[in-house]
Amino acid sequence: MTDPLAVERCIVELQRGREVVLTDPAGNRAITLVESLTQDMLAAIQQAGPCQLILSANRAEVLGHTARSRAAVLSLPAKAPLHTVRQLAGLETLRRSVPEQDQWHLAADSSLAALRLARQAHTLPALLSYALPVGPGSILSTSVDDALLHEPDTSKLMALSRTRIPLAGADSVELAVFRERHGSAEHVAMTVGRPDRSQAVTVRLHSSCFTGDILGSLRCDCGEQLSSAIHSMASAGGGIILYLSQEGRGIGLASKLRAYQLQDEGLDTLEANEHLGFGEDDRQYQAATTMLKALDVQRIRLMTNNPLKIEALQREGIDVVDRLPSHTPVNMHNARYLETKRTRAGHLLHGDSLVESLV
Repeated sequence: MTDPLAVERCIVELQRGREVVLTDPAGNRAITLVESLTQDMLAAIQQAGPCQLILSANRAEVLGHTARSRAAVLSLPAKAPLHTVRQLAGLETLRRSVPEQDQWHLAADSSLAALRLARQAHTLPALLSYALPVGPGSILSTSVDDALLHEPDTSKLMALSRTRIPLAGADSVELAVFRERHGSAEHVAMTVGRPDRSQAVTVRLHSSCFTGDILGSLRCDCGEQLSSAIHSMASAGGGIILYLSQEGRGIGLASKLRAYQLQDEGLDTLEANEHLGFGEDDRQYQAATTMLKALDVQRIRLMTNNPLKIEALQREGIDVVDRLPSHTPVNMHNARYLETKRTRAGHLLHGDSLVESLV
């Protein structure tokens, strides 16, 4: 019998910057995240014995290695300094040659399990693996099998609270907050006006974007899309915006800002995510489906430029009867970002070249 609670506790422990133990008949392994690693912690690990760096296949490819599975394992020199580990993980600019091929090893199940925990923690997919824990206090553990089998059910939500609040451009808006049962992520359903649920309801799935929604960043189209959706729904009599807690296509705010730095160095938005070891898009939409059903909405007109959102909702049993385009003004800061979404991610944006449209 699996123990999902032990897995979830280990995920939280990793988020706190602590180490956990993966138990396995083939041998236990302690793991800790590179992004929270300190020089003192690294020195203690190295003093206890050899350690390995677990990376995703995407990050390994950046370092010149083609992994045979979703994870890749790299042996570290006995006294590798912290800045070298951070460079290999993608946290700092690589200022040394890429590792030799004989430094790479096939990923064991424990390495795959470690990477799976990091992804579910929404942290950088890079961890140290070593034989014995070195940190103070009690060390939480879970089995390799449980970690590999654990799949957070984001469709199970707790409805927490509802209230009405007037917004700029929409006097009547009801906010309903839902929390995932397996973690701390909270999602918000914004019901604008009085949508007619006997007809297909206009809906937008909007992933949280601190820089765009709150700060008004010009590097993306998120803030303008959110504001436009609120205004258009209010003018049309009603609609629902699902504000989903999955920053940066699901990689988290810290890694999203790291990706911004890589974009400044010349990578596009998808290349930057892959450079850090993530996929092109790590978002999931089961929570959105649960929220719609809780709001008694089964048929929708989806306001989106992203066909993957339509496919995701249809797979979960939502009848998407129409797509409404989401229009975004192009500026010198977001033109390349929008062009990448059109040409590489398949977003349904108008124009042969959004970059050339500024010329």
